[in-house]
Amino acid sequence: MPRNPPYTVALTGGIASGKTLISNEFASLGVPVIDTDVIARQIVEPGQPALVEIKDLFGSGVIADDGRLKRSALRSVIFSDPDARRKLEAILHPRIRQEAISAIARVTYAYCILVIPLLAESGGYPNVSRILLVDVEPEVQISRLMARDGISETQAEQALASQASRSQRIAIADDILDNSGSPAEARSAVAQLHLKYHALAQKAQGS
Repeated sequence: MPRNPPYTVALTGGIASGKTLISNEFASLGVPVIDTDVIARQIVEPGQPALVEIKDLFGSGVIADDGRLKRSALRSVIFSDPDARRKLEAILHPRIRQEAISAIARVTYAYCILVIPLLAESGGYPNVSRILLVDVEPEVQISRLMARDGISETQAEQALASQASRSQRIAIADDILDNSGSPAEARSAVAQLHLKYHALAQKAQGS
């Protein structure tokens, strides 16, 4: 008898909202974490078909001397060209999705966390049971982004503007974790959600 897919919580949030901190807290509790950003990096390693397609589409200028993807060059190409961005997404998104689905199928724990930063922009994944939004005020995002990446306030504001709005993310969320406080507060919030998701997973599996 085929096993039901594991209870899957999609974790999302805007740039510099602290998604990695939260997913790491879940991982520290033994929860399997599948991160689509990690998958995205893996599928463009040298020798991967996606990298060949990217080179064919955007030219050798986006490939470094060691054969790896030159991310800064690619970002500069797609930043101001929506059509180029869509073409890149058409190469990456189906592969990322398939890898994520395969990883979820291998989960044996009660539930898993699927990190999808651009969930509001890219649409849902099959069999996602619940959506957790890591949320902070836009002013906090801008401050963190400036400190993290060493960019200007204008550049940080542009980065935020390129993503879905906060209200769009809130609209799709089942749970919202306010991550504007301390790491200890985040840890406590994750611990409570962990108990909740464990119970929901057991209920979903009929046990």
